[in-house]
Amino acid sequence: MTDEHPGNAGLDALFALDLFPDGLFQADLQGACTRVNRRWCALTGQTPQQALGYGYLDAVHPEDRPRVIEASRQAIAADRPLRVEYRVVRPGGEVAWVLVQAVALEDAAGQRVGYIGTVTDITGRVAAEAALRESEERFRRLIEGNPEAIAIHQRGVVVYANPAALRLMHARDASDLVGHPVLEFVHPAYHDLVRERMRRLAAGEAVGVAEEEFICCDGAVIRVETVAGPTVYGGEPAVQLWVRDVTEQRKVEALYRVVVESVRDAMWIAERDDAGEWRLAFVNGAYCRGAGVEPADVLGKTSAELAAAGYLTPEGARQREEHYRQAAASGRPVEYEFAGTWAGRPFDIAIALTPVAGPDGVVRRIVGWSRDLSRRREQERRLAESEANYRAVVEGTSDAIWVAEKEGEGLYRISLANQRTAEMLQRPLGELVGRRIDEILPPAAAERAIERYRQAEAAGGPIEYENVIERAGYRLEVVTHLTPIFDEAGRCVRIIGSARDAAERRKAELALLQAQKLESLGVLAGGIAHDFNNLLTTILGNLYLVRTELPADSPLRAYLDDASLAGQRGADLVRKLLSFSRPGIAARERVSLGRLFDETAALVRRTLTPAIQLSVHSDPGDDTVIGEFSSLQQVLLNLLLNARDAMPEGGVIRITRTARRIREDPLWARRGVLPGLYHEVAVADTGTGIPREILGRIFDPFFTTKGIGKGTGLGLSTSLSIVRAHGGWLDAESEEGRGSTFRILLPVAPPEGTDGAAAGG
Repeated sequence: MTDEHPGNAGLDALFALDLFPDGLFQADLQGACTRVNRRWCALTGQTPQQALGYGYLDAVHPEDRPRVIEASRQAIAADRPLRVEYRVVRPGGEVAWVLVQAVALEDAAGQRVGYIGTVTDITGRVAAEAALRESEERFRRLIEGNPEAIAIHQRGVVVYANPAALRLMHARDASDLVGHPVLEFVHPAYHDLVRERMRRLAAGEAVGVAEEEFICCDGAVIRVETVAGPTVYGGEPAVQLWVRDVTEQRKVEALYRVVVESVRDAMWIAERDDAGEWRLAFVNGAYCRGAGVEPADVLGKTSAELAAAGYLTPEGARQREEHYRQAAASGRPVEYEFAGTWAGRPFDIAIALTPVAGPDGVVRRIVGWSRDLSRRREQERRLAESEANYRAVVEGTSDAIWVAEKEGEGLYRISLANQRTAEMLQRPLGELVGRRIDEILPPAAAERAIERYRQAEAAGGPIEYENVIERAGYRLEVVTHLTPIFDEAGRCVRIIGSARDAAERRKAELALLQAQKLESLGVLAGGIAHDFNNLLTTILGNLYLVRTELPADSPLRAYLDDASLAGQRGADLVRKLLSFSRPGIAARERVSLGRLFDETAALVRRTLTPAIQLSVHSDPGDDTVIGEFSSLQQVLLNLLLNARDAMPEGGVIRITRTARRIREDPLWARRGVLPGLYHEVAVADTGTGIPREILGRIFDPFFTTKGIGKGTGLGLSTSLSIVRAHGGWLDAESEEGRGSTFRILLPVAPPEGTDGAAAGG
């Protein structure tokens, strides 16, 4: 080592006058301490006598002592400077973090005679880094604990996708998604929708939930629900996507990582020459590393000369000289912050200048110390960005999200909750954060919740279950997801929870089940109908031949007529089965619903008793749809006859038509109903109504409440198939003893002469 250091006289002055703002120590060739300054004693809590020899090791935290000894041994053996961070324990038990740096001392002949070093208090820096790490870890764990897929794109290109997103998109690794355009994974039918949402986000507009189809990395097509919002990634504006597979209802999460940079300090000594100029007399290694210079580049130079060489700006040089004069004139330390450029690089630093008076009381030396604030400012910015992202994730989701800190057996305190949590619990948000679970929930509910928390802790990973939130006049079924967080010792320290309204899942499951039943029974009905039709053709044909052979007055003709009538009824049943299994539209034409109502009502009135009234009301305006008149008449006729049969004692049947706009909604999308303007046709009766326990089965094929021979159970299921083939939907509302209402949704026909979609406006 060839580092230059002040002579013994200079060192004696440094130790005697306590010039350093940090601790200063000197050691012999074996690493034994020979002297320390007062700042060293203040940092370690030891007296100078206690520090001598290897006594200074008593101030080192017992857990760090072996590491410090080994680092010192290696530095001495390798003839290199020592740099090590560790904890010191003061006599009162107070623990502080310090940075120790030491270099070799040489005599005038160039022989190594020992070591000199500094001890800097870095407790504040370590605490700041720990706080940032804890925040980042908390954010990372929250995102990883949430099973929803999160992706981020900038200018339409994917820059981040979390593990759940990789699983959702069937990606082998991140490279399958990152770096690829977003539209590469969007089905072409939805490109315009996605482009429009990107445009609105770029313009600062909010966008709602959207359903799209994604093309996975393996070519599979999935239907997803996306939520998009602005965020910041890598310091640049970006768009954050929450993507949910609406078929499997998977929750997903996202991850942000910020690298924590260490803080470096620099120290120098400026001496005033005979001409009154302040010149650098000493700089340490951190000073040189931070400035990117060698000691020879700056030693002996004034601030003006450093500015002329490009190491300082003229303004920086002027400020430094002014603060030198202030410190020398007042005899007191001067502290200030300064932002500027050093060696062509921008910096933001805190500077402390300590004047050193000579025997005559005149200040001819100033010890300068600076701490680079650039990294701290960056850490603060990243921490603020991380917290902002954390809040955006928590507050931006439609799920309830909360964090419960474990305080003891059975004690959990809410440390964070979003507004959705307060809405689900029907309590103000201010009454949740900072309170224990047993203070928030009723006793029985709190006991059940704490038991679930224990289950999650015992499972060692996420658990999911369904539960009910009940209050006076309020009941909500939810799906709850709990993720336990463990410390390094394996102890559970907190639970991250999320909850979602289970109603959407219920509706999706019922819609899927109904579609599956209709599909499977349609296939079965089609096969049976074809085979049965072949049999009926043979039977009716032979009956016809037998009839032609019989005399006109034969008594057997009556039996043949009965058999033929039964065969015709079987043929009618076959036609119903075929219309159910193949609910397509044979012809597409403009159909007036007013004409449909009038003709169908005329047919039905002949079958009504005097005790039943039939009324028709239609809103003014266009009443046309695109479809098949006969199929729609079959639907309306079936509903009217069912209403008649539900009123054996008489009553009123009302047919009404109104306009209704369908918005973007996952429930309608699952039913195949697109957003747009629809005709809503309601057929209401004042009959006996439908019991709640069978209301959900009325559209099942072959399900009927009528007696034997009075119904096949295909009327409503066939009607639903016909309406769906027209791009609409059929639903029912009923209360036992108070009548029923069947509602038909049919897309409004586009203006004549256009090719617009039936339900696009």
